[in-house]
Amino acid sequence: MARYSSQFPDPVVLVTVATAAETNVMTVGWASPISFDPPILSISVSPERYTHDLLLETGEFGVSILSDEQKEMATIAGTLSGADENKLDNPVFKTFKAEKIKAPHVTGARAWLECKLHSHHTVGDHTVFYGEVIRMMVDETKSPLVLFNQRYFSLGRERGLYP
Repeated sequence: MARYSSQFPDPVVLVTVATAAETNVMTVGWASPISFDPPILSISVSPERYTHDLLLETGEFGVSILSDEQKEMATIAGTLSGADENKLDNPVFKTFKAEKIKAPHVTGARAWLECKLHSHHTVGDHTVFYGEVIRMMVDETKSPLVLFNQRYFSLGRERGLYP
């Protein structure tokens, strides 16, 4: 059952976090909006991941929903550990300053969200972090990068409107 999650198409999301001492980025496979009012999203992070404790320390984080041109960035952020190197030093990453949080945003993404940690809970082998979205920006000219069955995709043909 370890790969059951690969059957859910997911937007490819980078989470950024900045403490007084360091800044880190990681790819998060499980991210989802869960409330309109207040606007809250969830991200799931294994306690084994370097970013986990940084999220607890800072109480805030950035979310960059990657564009379909950023698969290399997603792979680097998802396969290297911030414990071993500063991934944001890699030339593939370009960032810009967020307005309401310390963590930077990743340039070229489809959307950016600035979140304050609302709460967190341990669920199985992950911690679910709930972030209240305090600021959002969207680049409507970009199409999101999607991960399905361990493969990257662009969105396909539009099939109609949701009521």
